[in-house]
Amino acid sequence: MKSHINASYDCTMDDKALFPLYVCLDDGEVIRIEGFDRILYHLEAIDIENDEYMFWDATGHGLKILIQKRKVSGLEKIDNKVTLQQAFEGYAGQLAQRGATVDTSGTPEEIWAKVQKAKESLKGAPGFFSRLFRSKAK
Repeated sequence: MKSHINASYDCTMDDKALFPLYVCLDDGEVIRIEGFDRILYHLEAIDIENDEYMFWDATGHGLKILIQKRKVSGLEKIDNKVTLQQAFEGYAGQLAQRGATVDTSGTPEEIWAKVQKAKESLKGAPGFFSRLFRSKAK
């Protein structure tokens, strides 16, 4: 479910942001944050302040999360160095290395659903190190 954030959250906004937010973590994983109050549940304020992540709203517009006194004080539209589409493609590449295929066409919501399905297909599959070090049958 998509929702708008506005001044009723007592924060600075240069425009409305549509939730959910998509976040590219420093390791290339893309996560989704459902609401304003969940940002610091998933991420640490200091890492946000240090620009360790890239953020986009539900429509794919780049965002900067503003932090004051270790709390989210607002959202600001920005141009990220990569698009949300490129972030999804990079994450799909990581999943492909683990054996899952993700079609990165469609809306952010559609791509997110495909990513989740691909991640589910990997559960129970041997990890990289277990595949690397498992003994070969003679």
